[in-house]
Amino acid sequence: MKITVGCSMKYRDLAIETVHNLEKLGHTVLFPNLTHVDTDGDNALTPEIIKRFAIEHYAAIDEADVVYFIVPNGIMGTSLKLELGYAFAKNKTIYFSEPTHDIALDFYAKGFIPLGALEKFQLLA
Repeated sequence: MKITVGCSMKYRDLAIETVHNLEKLGHTVLFPNLTHVDTDGDNALTPEIIKRFAIEHYAAIDEADVVYFIVPNGIMGTSLKLELGYAFAKNKTIYFSEPTHDIALDFYAKGFIPLGALEKFQLLA
C-alpha cells in the first residue's frame, strides 16, 4: 500500500521514525520533505521552501492509496489542514494518528491509527 504521511515539520523526527516503521511493515511511504531541512522546526523555512514542500506533498497525496496525518496531542497546523483539504478533495482515504477534538477536522478521518499501532495498516491492504 502507498501511504503518504503528513506531519508538521516541528515533529520531523517523529515523521522520520513513522516512515521507517511503516516501511518495515512493507508499505511504500511517501514523505518528500524528510531531507530538505537540516534543522527541526518551522523556523528554518522560507516562503519558497514552504511552497515547494506543499507542491511536493500534494503530488505525494495524488500517488497515495491512504493519507496518514500525524497529529501529536491532536494539534494540526495550517499546512496540514491545507493538505487535509487537498486529500479530501482528491477522495483519498484519510487516517489521523489521534483525534484533534475538533469535529470540523475529525470528521475527515476514516479512523484513528495511533503511532504505536501502525500494524493496523496491514488490515487495510
